[in-house]
Amino acid sequence: MIAPGQYEIRGLAWSGNGKVKCVDVSTNGGVNWQSARLHEPVLSKALTKFTLPWHWDSQPALLESRAIDETGYVQPTITQLRKQRGSNSVYHNNSIQTWQVKPDGSVFDVQLA
Repeated sequence: MIAPGQYEIRGLAWSGNGKVKCVDVSTNGGVNWQSARLHEPVLSKALTKFTLPWHWDSQPALLESRAIDETGYVQPTITQLRKQRGSNSVYHNNSIQTWQVKPDGSVFDVQLA
């Protein structure tokens, strides 16, 4: 079991169109978003590290992040991606990934549709 408290959400963002301009992070399944801190170097078409401090109160959470690149492209939800490509597209799935945090601190990869 993991105790409630202060944690750091960390991740890597990437864009095939150029530099990552910003990364937004949600702790409630995309209802609200906060800007994460990007860490240098931020280079074109390269992985970019991001972090966001988070106080976890032991309540269930749905963590998501979305990258926005210098062209204005916003990483899509799975629903948005399926509207564009259909439901049989299995390659190049660049949709937002969701991580479920349970009250005991366990984390699971889930898909919201």
